[in-house]
Amino acid sequence: MFLLNFFIVLLVVLKSNKLLSVDNPCIFEDTCERCLKADISCAWCTDKLYEMRYRCLNHSQLLEFGCHPDHIYENEPKLHILEDSDVHDYVSANSQAIQVQPQRVYLKLIKLCNAYSGAKRKKTDINIDLHMQSRCKKTLKERCLTAHTQRLKLTYRPARNDPLDLYVLMDLTWTMRDDRETLVQLGADLATTLSNLTSNYRLGFGSFADKPEMPMIMPELRENPCAAEHDICEPTYGYRHHLPLTENIQAFVRSVEASKVTGNLDNLEGGLDALMQVLVCSEEIGWKDQARKVIILVTDGFMHFAGDGLLAGITQRNDKKCHLNEHGEYLGSLQYDYPSLEEIYRELLKRKISVIFAVTEKVITTYREMSNLMKEISNVELLKADSSNILELIKKGYGRFIKRTQFSDNSPDFIKLDYETDCGGQFESLRKRNYCNDVRLGDIVEFYINITLMGSPKNGAYAKSTLSEIMEIEVEIQKPCPCEEVAEPNHEYGRFQCSDNGYLQCGMCQCEAGTGTFCNCPTDLVNATTQEAIENLCRPPSNSKFFENKYPICSNHGECDCGLCYCFPDFDGKYCECPACDIECDPQRADCICGECVCKYGWSGNHCNCEDSSDGCIAPNGEICSGSGTCQCGNCLCEAPYRGRFCEIGSGSENKLCAFYEPCVSCLIEQKTGVNTCENFDEICSSAERHERFTTSFITEEINADIRCLVRLTNSDGMICDYYFTYQSLGPAENYLLIQLTNCEPINLASVITFISLTTFILGFFVILFIWFCIRIKDAREYARFEDEQNKSVLMESPLYKDPVRRYEVPKELNGKPSNPFL
Repeated sequence: MFLLNFFIVLLVVLKSNKLLSVDNPCIFEDTCERCLKADISCAWCTDKLYEMRYRCLNHSQLLEFGCHPDHIYENEPKLHILEDSDVHDYVSANSQAIQVQPQRVYLKLIKLCNAYSGAKRKKTDINIDLHMQSRCKKTLKERCLTAHTQRLKLTYRPARNDPLDLYVLMDLTWTMRDDRETLVQLGADLATTLSNLTSNYRLGFGSFADKPEMPMIMPELRENPCAAEHDICEPTYGYRHHLPLTENIQAFVRSVEASKVTGNLDNLEGGLDALMQVLVCSEEIGWKDQARKVIILVTDGFMHFAGDGLLAGITQRNDKKCHLNEHGEYLGSLQYDYPSLEEIYRELLKRKISVIFAVTEKVITTYREMSNLMKEISNVELLKADSSNILELIKKGYGRFIKRTQFSDNSPDFIKLDYETDCGGQFESLRKRNYCNDVRLGDIVEFYINITLMGSPKNGAYAKSTLSEIMEIEVEIQKPCPCEEVAEPNHEYGRFQCSDNGYLQCGMCQCEAGTGTFCNCPTDLVNATTQEAIENLCRPPSNSKFFENKYPICSNHGECDCGLCYCFPDFDGKYCECPACDIECDPQRADCICGECVCKYGWSGNHCNCEDSSDGCIAPNGEICSGSGTCQCGNCLCEAPYRGRFCEIGSGSENKLCAFYEPCVSCLIEQKTGVNTCENFDEICSSAERHERFTTSFITEEINADIRCLVRLTNSDGMICDYYFTYQSLGPAENYLLIQLTNCEPINLASVITFISLTTFILGFFVILFIWFCIRIKDAREYARFEDEQNKSVLMESPLYKDPVRRYEVPKELNGKPSNPFL
């Protein structure tokens, strides 16, 4: 019986060591909540009869070690499709298209965001833990080492006959008077254009000018701002809503025709004031939730931005609220400043409204810069001077918007959504993006949504996230520990596991006396009366007020027993923070201290294999690294731009060793050529440090080496000669010089003159001979041609003779005598 018991204990110990020897992220956690947060695979055993000390393992390990399946709590992420109707187009004005599949999804998310939890770490991670005081406060997402992500597939297909709400917002200052007339004339064509885009459309109309206050207008022209143009027009107004969105095209034409032109002083208009009202006055404008909402803003002028209202004494910031009266007049024009472009951008995104800026050529550059700040929801088109191409711009701009697909969501901060897509085959692989361009009607695009729980909600464990276009995601967050076990204080084995000082509940000791994981620690242990206080004794101290999470117990490399860390093999230190050295520390050169080889005196380097001697860095000139670098482990580490074995080569032609060897090479050449005996040869041809002679060699061919030094000497004939040499230096005692001897003799003038004269005579003789030969050939050809012509001639007289007498006959018609045809 004794042997059997011993075998069982030994088996448990061996299994425990096996668990400790692997990279197990669960085994270090001693509470249910920490266990389930440590890793997706971790499970907690609440079985009172469980005999293993470690209750946080994976499911299969708990079963293997005897935990009853009914007492195992584990992470249970879930994903259920609640509504999954097929996508389809709009059939009629009363039906609703489905562009997104699925429509409703249920998710159960788990939180795996236990900072600095897990099993055995690398040395670099330990350094991060120990020096956390120097780090700034990080966000929750940055502090999480692990997280579990649920992946959801979303299918999108843009529907045909998508409802369109088009609101025309027109600048009706004096310079736009012709454009209003053009829009009236194009009323019938406008209906045709929109019907080609979608059979389900509505139109609305509004106009704007500017704030009716100095300096935007002239005070004396307040009632008739067009008096300077010798005409009568409407008093200046900020924004006027003429017609809510309607299917009646004739009502739209009549509304445009009934609108009045006004004027202002400068070429800056209050377009942003009007645009903000069109966005926020949803009921007055009549925006439909399921329609694609587009505003076309027509103008030929620039815009006032936030802050320009100060010019008119208007200091109150735009409140982004609707201020239209029953007649559609904007009442806040003289009360609120112009909105900023950012405020407009946020409202466009929030309400999913797109805007087309139809502007003239002189201002299009400015509007394109504005549009670049909100590319996904705006577009700029070139408007002709009389707005005759406005229908084409509507068609073109709408076409661009419907080809762009972009998803956004209203998920809370503690839920992270990432999107991936290949945009219907446009890319070879998935890319992280929530939009696609050039999506044609009827094309199917798949998005993959990665949903990660990064924190916990402040008021409940249930949340809904909605994607535009539209999909609803219902999210449930799993409780940190779902165990709700009824306590049994008198359970015998449970009390035994808690040292008879407490009882088990949900696998954890609830101490009646003592403290600690197993209630085995005295309550007066350094004033630590709670389990948390005991655990804090096993954590490295932290003085950082910015770091919210605590360091891991015993650095996750040991077990905490009554405030003391008992380290696993290969770890040491009060908090088990010191791993074994990655490399062997030679005891003759270094000591292993907290995972690092600390070099002894006289040694340095990462492996303590470098003697603290600079002999290998001393150049022949006696300088360490030529004064242009530092000596590390017997090698020179050069400063920019220096290079070479001793950092002797600088930029351009600078070479410190060339300059050092030059006197010696000059002496050697002078001795070799017999110019000079060089009396101080031993002094100048030895190293500066050890005074050892250089090894030298002479060659006559050209030196082929990366380093070539130049010496210029004057020979016995007074000529300046260039000699090249190279060197090889492995240290102050190993220097080799290779010198190229150049033939440098004075020129023999008599020989040169004789050679030039003789060469000139010979060349001249051959030139004359060649010319004479050419003339002879030419004469022979001419004579041969002459003889050939003579042989062909039948004349009795010389062809060169010409008769000097010339005879002329008067025509018979002029001499008065009748002509005789028989003569």
